[in-house]
Formats: sequence, structure tokens, C-alpha cells
Amino acid sequence: MLSTTDILSLIEEQKTVNIKQLAKKLEIPLGSLKEILTDLAKYKLVEYNEKTGEIKLSNWLAKIDKEIEKLKPAIGEIILPRYQEIKIQEISIGNFTRNDLELKVRLRARLKEIAICDVS
Repeated sequence: MLSTTDILSLIEEQKTVNIKQLAKKLEIPLGSLKEILTDLAKYKLVEYNEKTGEIKLSNWLAKIDKEIEKLKPAIGEIILPRYQEIKIQEISIGNFTRNDLELKVRLRARLKEIAICDVS
């Protein structure tokens, strides 16, 4: 199912997008996308020009990653027991080894890192 994040991410990747191109990439009807973009523009998430069909992220949203990167990243460690599986958000991580493993996680705006280590 398509989410607002999917739409915003695609707009961000393309920098400036035309509504017809975006509808094709998202595989949704043009009319539905117009309604969505009108709502997103109302909440100042995108700049949508109905006459030209051009769409881009609002300046504040386009710059938010830089502001987040200034903050200290979220860091954590997880012990993943042997022959077990965990789920973090929508990602399943399985340990199919004979040893317990330690996952060191660091989350930033753009870069998500996971280091896998033996538990000593």
C-alpha cells in the first residue's frame, strides 16, 4: 500500500517532478494523485503548481535531513541469541549460527548502520 512517505521520497529523489510522471511511477490514477498533492500542499509538505503540474518538496522539508544530522544519532546494541530471529520495524533479522551475536545499531537521517559482532 502506498504511503505519504513513498510519495515524498520519490519527489525528493527526482528534485522537481511533473504530476504525470509521478502518477506513472507510483502507478496511481492522475485524479487521485491530484487530490493527494493538494492535501500535501495544504499542509506545506510539497509545492504543487496545478497549472504546470510541477511538484517539489517544500524548502523546510528538503532541508530537514541536514538539521537532523546535526543531532546525536540514536545508538543501541541488541543481543541476538543463536537460532533466533527478531523484527526491527519491518525488517526481520535472523541468527542462524551456533553463537549469540551482538548487533550494534546507529541510526541517522540518511544512513542506517548495523554492525554484527560475536558476543565475547
